[in-house]
Amino acid sequence: MNTTLKIVAALVAGALVTLPTLVQAKTSNTEDTLRILLVSDDGCRSEGSQELFKALTEQGYDVWLSGPANNQSGKGTAVTFKPGKELTYEKIGEKEYCFNGTPVDSVLFGLTGLMAEQKPDLVISGVNDGPNVGVNQFNSGTVSAAARAVRHGVPAIAVSMGFRLEEAKTGFPSSMEYIPAGVEHTLAVVKKLNDKKLVGQPLLPKGTGLSINYPPYPTAEIKGVKYIENERYPDYNYTFKLVDEKTVVQELNFKPFLAASDPTVTTDTTELMRKYITYTVFNAHWNAPEAVASYKAILN
Repeated sequence: MNTTLKIVAALVAGALVTLPTLVQAKTSNTEDTLRILLVSDDGCRSEGSQELFKALTEQGYDVWLSGPANNQSGKGTAVTFKPGKELTYEKIGEKEYCFNGTPVDSVLFGLTGLMAEQKPDLVISGVNDGPNVGVNQFNSGTVSAAARAVRHGVPAIAVSMGFRLEEAKTGFPSSMEYIPAGVEHTLAVVKKLNDKKLVGQPLLPKGTGLSINYPPYPTAEIKGVKYIENERYPDYNYTFKLVDEKTVVQELNFKPFLAASDPTVTTDTTELMRKYITYTVFNAHWNAPEAVASYKAILN
C-alpha cells in the first residue's frame, strides 16, 4: 500500500481523529537577519554540518541545524512514515538538533517544527563529504533534502565535496581535508544572496535550487565556477554482479569519473574532476510538460 492510501486508510479507520493545526509561517526574507536552516545527510554531528553551522553563525546569520541523528548518505527522497507515533530528537546545542530520521525527515522537521512560526529564507544542505554529480545526484540525501525544501517553496542550496579518484583505496582523505574550503565558498555564496536580497522576495528564482560541487584541491588549482546541467542519461554509479543463484556482489562504477581524461566528454562529473566548481540549477517538480503532446500521440 502506498503512502497516500495508508493515510486515507488511517483516516477512514479513525486512527487520526484530529489533525494538528498547522502554524501559518510568516513570510520569509524580511528586513531581519537572514534565517537559514542547515541540513545534511552525513549526520547532525558531521564535520561539514558543524563547520558550516559555526561559520554561518559567526557571520551573524540566524542559523538552525536539523540533521539526521546518524549518517544517512544515499537515502535520497526517503521519509519515515509513522503517523501518530512519537519520534525522537535531541538538542545538542543552541539551535542545533539531531532528528531520528532521514535527510528529508530532517528538513521537514526543521520547516514544520523548529521554524514553523517563521520559515527560513534559505535551506542549505551540506557540506557533504563526497560528490553529488551524475546519477549520484538522484540518490543523494544531500540534494534530496534541498529539493524537498524547493518543492515546498523554500530556496535551497546543496553543497558537496568532490574527490580525488587516486584516493579510492584510502577513503578519499582530501574530501575531508578541503571541507573548510567548501565552507568558505558557501559563505561567499550566502553573502551574495544576502547583499542582493529584496524584502519579501525569494533569494533564488521560485521553484529552483542550486547544487554546488567543490573540487578538493588548493585554491590556486581551482579553475573557476562552471554552470552545467546534471547529466541527463548518466551511467550507473554501481552495478550488481551475479555470483550464484542466490547472491550478488555490488560493484562501484568509476567510469563517469575516469571520463575526465577524454577531452571530447563534458558532463557535470568530468568538469568537477577537471577542478571546476560545478553549479547545477535544478527544479523539484518532476513534471515534463514538453513531452505531453508526444504521450497523447502515442496513448490516445
